[in-house]
Amino acid sequence: MPPNRYSFTAVNLPPRFLLPEYMQYFTLSAGRDTDIWREPPNGDTLAAPMVITSLVRPFIVAEVTIRADWEMEGDQGGLIIFAGDAPIQSLSHESMRSSLVNDVRSSYKWVKAGMEFSARTVNTTSVSATSDGADWCSLPLDIPNALINTASLRIKLERVGYSLLIWYQNPFLSPDAVTPDAVASTWKKLRKVTGFFYGVEDKRVHVGVYASRPTSMQIGEMDDLNMGGERYKLVVEFEDLEIF
Repeated sequence: MPPNRYSFTAVNLPPRFLLPEYMQYFTLSAGRDTDIWREPPNGDTLAAPMVITSLVRPFIVAEVTIRADWEMEGDQGGLIIFAGDAPIQSLSHESMRSSLVNDVRSSYKWVKAGMEFSARTVNTTSVSATSDGADWCSLPLDIPNALINTASLRIKLERVGYSLLIWYQNPFLSPDAVTPDAVASTWKKLRKVTGFFYGVEDKRVHVGVYASRPTSMQIGEMDDLNMGGERYKLVVEFEDLEIF
């Protein structure tokens, strides 16, 4: 069952933004300079549009299907999870496209995972951010160029003990998988983040989705954006979001 929209906090989104009543399908739009990254000693850049829910029960798993018209280098969208005292409430009051920088010595960690357009191909990627900084891993999805903007990817975050496992499912590679066993066999492990939940209280876990276009703003685009222009925005589609 999709989560309740009223349990989510909108981050770096305009005041008029509303999630649909039934969250089987929704979109997030990201303009340029909307990144999520951690770079010591400067801290976090958390400028991308996100919708986040703070859990009241132990986290088990989160899944979502992602699709977008990928165009610019670094375009991305997917799931994100924070563990610890993440600044979710303060972020929600930041203006759209702002960049909130935080002390990386704080107690929170985060992981994002999803699809990313890089080197003219679509990849499944993940970034894990700890007090030491952020590391990035990427795996090409082997999707033909003609299908890049129609292909989707299902991404899953799963808690196993103190570790966070990241899985992906590429429907393009397994179009005939329809039975439960066949579908289960199509999940591939992207990575394991050991100790992600160690020392973290269950109620200090925050999960959601994000859309990001890290490419820098060009001359002449700021005026268009200030007037509400959509020409330079990435629109990421999310389907069948599940969080347990």
